[in-house]
Amino acid sequence: MRKADLPESFLSDMQSLLGPEYESFLAETEKRPCSGLRVNTLKTTPAFIGDQYKKLEKVPWTANGFYIEEESAFTKNPYYYAGLYYIQEPSAMTPASVLGTEPGERILDLCAAPGGKSTEIGACLKGKGILFSNDISSSRAKALLKNLELWGIGNIYLTCEESGKLREVFPEYFDRILVDAPCSGEGMFRKHPAVIKAYLEHGRDFYCPVQEKLLNDAADMLKPGGTIVYSTCTYNRFENEEQIKKFLAAHADFRLDKIAPGNGMSGSDLLPGCIRFFPQRAKAEGHFAARIKRCGTPEPYSVQGKSSRGGKNMIPQSVTDFLSLINRNWDPSRILIKDGYVSYLPEDDFTSAHLRTLRTGLLLGQLKNGRFRPSQALAMNLKAEEWNDPLSLARDDPNVIKYLKGETTEAETSSREGIRLLCTDGFPLGFVKQEGTRLKNMYLPGWRWM
Repeated sequence: MRKADLPESFLSDMQSLLGPEYESFLAETEKRPCSGLRVNTLKTTPAFIGDQYKKLEKVPWTANGFYIEEESAFTKNPYYYAGLYYIQEPSAMTPASVLGTEPGERILDLCAAPGGKSTEIGACLKGKGILFSNDISSSRAKALLKNLELWGIGNIYLTCEESGKLREVFPEYFDRILVDAPCSGEGMFRKHPAVIKAYLEHGRDFYCPVQEKLLNDAADMLKPGGTIVYSTCTYNRFENEEQIKKFLAAHADFRLDKIAPGNGMSGSDLLPGCIRFFPQRAKAEGHFAARIKRCGTPEPYSVQGKSSRGGKNMIPQSVTDFLSLINRNWDPSRILIKDGYVSYLPEDDFTSAHLRTLRTGLLLGQLKNGRFRPSQALAMNLKAEEWNDPLSLARDDPNVIKYLKGETTEAETSSREGIRLLCTDGFPLGFVKQEGTRLKNMYLPGWRWM
């Protein structure tokens, strides 16, 4: 991107921010931006992906990230459809990695779409605790839902709510909250030039009131002793350090929990303890992150609208029969059947909290005319070893691509009948229904290889 393409107000701010580094920053913006891949540690390891794709360079500030050249080489690949990795800008991997998620915690990703950070948080939870992923835009939340389900995360609540509504329902509930706030997007000018148009329309300060409200609402939802990570993909101090200073001045029970710079992350001169990314210093686009800790010891939580299950849960025999095929201990009290859809709820149940919800727990499938059809989300949540005799094909088998395109394929033998889990190299892709040697495709149409 040429200097002439960048807004004058932005250039003036950057010159003031960078001083003698300004010219090297401009030179870097004219180069091609880099892309990244983040490994899904719920399903595989960075070592496995590194072995499959030779000569990948590791992203130094996260344990499971790699640099990649051509994104299409990785998105047009069965491993991508198996949810083994997520394509993500390298600096954007940082907020979730510094959040410090532990299995069993209650985590809120307040501005979660399209899911890059939520998927990493969900992987860190390892199926324990709860991930609340929220985005106020219902259209963006649909992409978020797909990514969470592709990633194999079942302990989720996906909501489309304004932060103030969540604050009413979840006072002092969450152990950690990620506020990846909407911003002017200056750090993405090189990678997504269309962002410049919105910047020129709104100006650099347009999102400041929104960011301030998100932080204040997050503070009310955080347990004593909990952690907030605030991040943006912009450079200017008004959306970054100034927001944190204002927040800390208004909340005496919060302190800055310093993030150590290094491995390409730069410390902030304006507020030591925060980190920044600049393209002339690291192979990454512009990013900012600050970690804030609430003082105190957590109290027992109380949530408005929380329901208790209790009573006998009547589960249709077709659902029970199918779940018996999976080598997993199911808690019948966590199975919810509503409008024909069968879900497996997380440990805490908020089905009566009156929130705009796209997904409550793991969608197991749908009942129709007494028959149960398992969901794509369930297939992606499974491990191959949890299914008796899965059908596994090599990644380079032509039938894998045919399956992902929604086509009917053939099995080598007719020794099995009924629904089977189809995998590639042992990683689940979805379900098929075997009739003789014919494999009827059950892959979700909206996910098909185009």
